[in-house]
Amino acid sequence: MPDDLPLAKQPHPMRPHAWNRSFRYWEWTYAFATVAVSVMLVLGADSAGDAIAAALWMTALVLWYLLLGRRLVIDERDGVPAHVYRFGVLALFVPLALVDGIAFLMLFPLISHLFWIGPLRATVPVVVALNFVPALEDAFDGASSTQVLWSLLVCSVTASASVAIGAFIYRIIDQSVERYLLIEELEASRAEVKRLSHEAGVAAERQRLGAELHDTVAQGLSSIVMLAQASRTATEKEQRDEQLRLIEQTSRANLAEARAMVEALSPGGGEAINVEDSLADLTEAAGAALVVDGETRRLPQATAVVLVRAVQEALRNVDKHTAGAAARVSVDFQDGAVAVSVTDDGPGFDPKAPSAGFGLRGVRNRVIGLGGTFEVDSAPGRGVAVRLEVPA
Repeated sequence: MPDDLPLAKQPHPMRPHAWNRSFRYWEWTYAFATVAVSVMLVLGADSAGDAIAAALWMTALVLWYLLLGRRLVIDERDGVPAHVYRFGVLALFVPLALVDGIAFLMLFPLISHLFWIGPLRATVPVVVALNFVPALEDAFDGASSTQVLWSLLVCSVTASASVAIGAFIYRIIDQSVERYLLIEELEASRAEVKRLSHEAGVAAERQRLGAELHDTVAQGLSSIVMLAQASRTATEKEQRDEQLRLIEQTSRANLAEARAMVEALSPGGGEAINVEDSLADLTEAAGAALVVDGETRRLPQATAVVLVRAVQEALRNVDKHTAGAAARVSVDFQDGAVAVSVTDDGPGFDPKAPSAGFGLRGVRNRVIGLGGTFEVDSAPGRGVAVRLEVPA
């Protein structure tokens, strides 16, 4: 923190607030000290002339503060001659202290506000000079050389203490300011992290929706197009009827999935559904066996969509890569969870081998996003087992 500016003027957002809150208390302290010292000076004066002189010098010191010193603290304008005020305080305090030594009680409020209105280096000489005024008074009163030496020693101690306290105040305030700025920086960093997390969440949601649309609507429409093209070339009525039935079945399945996606994205999260019925339709259409264990129950929309998508993707892979293989879907309703497995007796594959497909990878991400587990167990020659478990 630069020390060429007074404490009340060093720029940062904390200091004006703290100063504005405490300044009125300091002024009450200054006013009380001024009144108390003035009363002691007048009552303790040796003569009426000393009392009048002390009152005049004290009045001049107070007016000097009100006209210029106070302005240096609370006025934001530049160009105010702070050095003029500092040396003015010194010039007015010296004759006041020479009238009566009780005036030294004013050093506390005087020195404290001098550190506020002036930079540290420029204030130290004036503060040291104010602390040595008692030695000047002893010499002015004709004290012995021994007494003057002792007075100089005491003044040296008080001057050192005053400078040390002033430097300590500067250091404490600078550390407080650094902590304040650090807190502001941490709050700004936390806001930035929150913003980036939000953007990452939005990007992940867009990627998930894109994958969902690709795996459901896009593939369903592709199947419908291929079935429609095949129905045109069919020569027998039975073939056309079967293809039309498949078109209707595929359309209904994709419509149900699209509705499930929309409901899952709704604010209320959609109503709970019976996932067993949806899985029964999928397994029947794929020619797979369905085994249900445990007490069936309706599941939250998001959980049901993940389970249906996982089974659908696994059965689609069976049909695509192991045509003719027998598939089996098992659903186990447990306490607080639902476990699903899709197995087949096809040729299998190496799960660690690179794959360009996004289907099972997207399902894995969604299962993990729900706090579940997902694994693919397979090897060449021993079929495939897709297992997952989600809280429900």
